[in-house]
Amino acid sequence: MVQLTGVGELVASPGTVSFGAVSIGQGASNIVSLQNAGTAPIDITQLSLTGQPFTLVAPSNLPITLAAGATYHLNLQFNPTAPGAATGQLTIASNSSSTGTAVISLGGTGTAAPAIVVGVTPANVSTTAETTQQFAASVTGTSNTAVAWTVSGDGCSGTACGTISSSGLYAAPATVPSPANVTIIATSESEPTESASADVTIVPPAGNTYYLATAEDGGNDSNNGVSPSAPWLSPNHSVNCGDVILAAPSTAYSASNFATGAWGTVTCPAGNSVAWLRCATFDTCRISSSSLAGMWVDQSYWGVQGWEVTTTASDTQGTCFLAEPAYVTPVQIHHVIFANDIANGCGYTGFQTGNIGSAGVDYIAIVGSIAYNAAQGNLTCNNGIDIYQPIQSDALPGTHIYLAGNFAFGNFDPNPCGGIIPGDGEGITLDTWDGSAGGPSSPYAGQGVVDNNILVANGGRGLLAGDNGTGTPPFAQIYLRHNTMWGNNRDLSQAGGSSSSWCGEVDLLTSLNTEAFFNIAVTDASDGCGTKNIYAFYMIGASTGDSVYQNWGYAPSGTNDAIFDSPGFTFDPTNTFGTNPHFVNPIAPEAPSCGNYSSAPACMATVIANFTPTNAAASGYGYQIPRSAQTFDPLFPQWLCNVNLPAGLVTMGCKAEP
Repeated sequence: MVQLTGVGELVASPGTVSFGAVSIGQGASNIVSLQNAGTAPIDITQLSLTGQPFTLVAPSNLPITLAAGATYHLNLQFNPTAPGAATGQLTIASNSSSTGTAVISLGGTGTAAPAIVVGVTPANVSTTAETTQQFAASVTGTSNTAVAWTVSGDGCSGTACGTISSSGLYAAPATVPSPANVTIIATSESEPTESASADVTIVPPAGNTYYLATAEDGGNDSNNGVSPSAPWLSPNHSVNCGDVILAAPSTAYSASNFATGAWGTVTCPAGNSVAWLRCATFDTCRISSSSLAGMWVDQSYWGVQGWEVTTTASDTQGTCFLAEPAYVTPVQIHHVIFANDIANGCGYTGFQTGNIGSAGVDYIAIVGSIAYNAAQGNLTCNNGIDIYQPIQSDALPGTHIYLAGNFAFGNFDPNPCGGIIPGDGEGITLDTWDGSAGGPSSPYAGQGVVDNNILVANGGRGLLAGDNGTGTPPFAQIYLRHNTMWGNNRDLSQAGGSSSSWCGEVDLLTSLNTEAFFNIAVTDASDGCGTKNIYAFYMIGASTGDSVYQNWGYAPSGTNDAIFDSPGFTFDPTNTFGTNPHFVNPIAPEAPSCGNYSSAPACMATVIANFTPTNAAASGYGYQIPRSAQTFDPLFPQWLCNVNLPAGLVTMGCKAEP
């Protein structure tokens, strides 16, 4: 306290003013009191302030006259513009007879302004067309928490993306855009450079639900199918994309009710979804057949989910899950999905597509499924999963054929098969996409992706892409990514012939326009396919248009890679060849027994764990656990964003490009 004595006595308090820590861009204030403690009036004649961050809210006119006993308040403000300590002083001049001047010390510290951070919840959500979703925004680092909301999308503009209110209520459009995702953005009004976003996937309105059961459980195609008490016997009914036929659990389903000619017409105006034939509980709907294919889908826009099939016939009728045009009056089919299914012992092939003359299959997805012991028949040599001679239904860009999240193991040809020594038994094969076996008028030129599969302990190659280079271009663009191969080529009967001569965990056999990356391939023996060397990666007839890069290959015998008859082709130096990834427990899986599990990946949890690398450098190669959140993936088929796939089979790549 500073006192001036005299007839008029000025008392200014406090003597020191500390504003403490104040964020840059913010302000703090304090009051200084001027009191006349004397018996006569005094005049305040001048107020002087030093120190740049300090300001004084002063009266417009001086002098200020203070009567005896009166008090006057001054408002001091501190507005720092830079970090660090600041000092100043307020000098008060008066006509006090004791001393005419009082000095008050000023101090404060400028601190860095807190970062303005915007958040949006929920950050990732699916919503149905013509419904609403409430979003909330949080803003920290400023007292102004207001935001401006906007919505946008790659496949829409304006109200076609939906609308969002000032309170964050999003209204989805009536029509699902393509791609079916939009971005909600909240932008800080106090700092427009700061924002946060949320990803929204728009799904079609839920379709109708119908019911299906065996004849013994009341299934009859004369029923209306709209209740469990009046179920259909087969899917041979006209339905719409988005509809679901819910099958009651039974181990006695008859293949004749799912054969060619037993599938109804699906109406799908948007052309980017399916009607589902779904088992009510995973792996409780089973077909065992000795003379027919378990399921022969011969119509477009169908998906099959949650079924298990076993067959023993040696011809095409021995396929467990088949997508192929009807044998009589064949027409092109497209948009067919096998998801979360099990081919558990098959006479021909586990999952297969085929052509009848110039009619074939396009837009086929096999995801999150199991193919085990699926090449038992001796009429021909077969495989676990076989996409044979596809035929394009349109020339649109993007992925048409998608094999992802599958498990193929224990697939061996009998000896002989097709009258010759075995030559197949692959886990997955992309088979004669150039149409050179006859039927298609031109090579298939759509895009195919084989992604995130585990292919182990098969008689033939783990993954074979063969015959995509004969005829007149263009040829298909093929991507092989994040697949795990181990211990294949186990069939010692494969002692000669053509395909059996190429013993690689991964084989590219005259497969042009093929890229392989982030795969991991490991041999478990020095030779196989009879008595020939086994390689992790084997290229036959490759060209400069093929790219094999950023893969991991290891053969304990040192036969990590081989190139044959491939002028100009070389393995990219980014491949890691010759280093052991050290899988946790690489052993051949036993036959699948999935009745107590919720999905095929859950049933295969031990297999997934066994083939996880312990070498940290290899952790990003091969099979990866599917993510629950949407990602941006230009190789993901966008038509699958509309079909409501079961969660956990694959990582949904439906997020807009960042």
